[in-house]
Amino acid sequence: MKRFFGKPLGPDANIRRIRMLYGRLPSGLVSALIGVFLCFVVLLDSVNLNLIKAWSVYMVSAIAARAWIWYMFSNADLNGASVRRWEWLFAAGALLTGLGWGALFGPMHPPATHPEARIMIVLLVIVVSFAGGVFLSLSNLSFWLFVAAALGPALVHYTNTLGRQLQWPVAAAVSCIVVLVLLQRTLHRSESLNLERGTEAETLLDEQHAIFDSSPLGIAMIEDKRIVKCNVRLAELLGRRIQDLNGSTLQLQFFSPSEAEQFFADAKTSFDKGKLAQGMYRLRRADGTQFWAELSGRRVAGGVQHSVWTIADVTLRVANERRARPRSAAPDTAAPAAVSAAPTSGSGSGFA
Repeated sequence: MKRFFGKPLGPDANIRRIRMLYGRLPSGLVSALIGVFLCFVVLLDSVNLNLIKAWSVYMVSAIAARAWIWYMFSNADLNGASVRRWEWLFAAGALLTGLGWGALFGPMHPPATHPEARIMIVLLVIVVSFAGGVFLSLSNLSFWLFVAAALGPALVHYTNTLGRQLQWPVAAAVSCIVVLVLLQRTLHRSESLNLERGTEAETLLDEQHAIFDSSPLGIAMIEDKRIVKCNVRLAELLGRRIQDLNGSTLQLQFFSPSEAEQFFADAKTSFDKGKLAQGMYRLRRADGTQFWAELSGRRVAGGVQHSVWTIADVTLRVANERRARPRSAAPDTAAPAAVSAAPTSGSGSGFA
């Protein structure tokens, strides 16, 4: 039985399930109103007018009550403690609507002198039931209450009135219920799985965004030598705004064009070998000052010119290393080309 109904969803996925359930309610209410109008037209010449009016008032009232519940839900603060209450309210509305459709095989059922009206009612209830299987697939409680109220009277009606003389309507009703249940179970399992996976993906994405924004290192996503996304730390290192960096050319952030060309060449060489690209280069701040930065990048799987880089300010470390050199060491007076560290193994996207 547990396997039939599926495993319970997590708290976050369960909240999303209820939101999706109520999100479908307006479409379901519009469909119900269309069904009420069709029933009124079909039964107008075969059933007592006062009875039709009473049934129509009941159905419209039930639909209005469900619309009010939907309005209250849209303005409510949904949390884990209130999920069950909102599902029960939804199920109560589905039950009221189902009882109205079930009445079509009770006091509202057309007499035998109007076979065409009977056929239309049967077809209409079948369509409404399958529509309920779709709109209510996310809630087992709502689905079973609706189906029992809508199709139960039809099964009882055919069993009592036809008996053994004509058994095919009973078999057809049972078959319809079986197919409807299978449809709902299939939709429920598929949608529950999608909800669980979607919730896990959103949680993982939120965690990645938190890491991205709070990292002490500058992080940049590069595509075709342009910065497509960066974090706050990189903007602070370069003395620029994030919106100014996004979409800008990475080459403009280097102290000189020659160092930029060296960087792209080193990155392409490392990426072509399937290794992690790593090196130290001089970058330029917005105020024109320079600083030494250690860049470490990896190609994004499946991307040709898409890579992710971390940037750290190592100016102090470079200065300390230079001060620690022996006095006899020759001064570094050459043009400051890139000082590349030995690349380590990795994978990423090269630059053309």
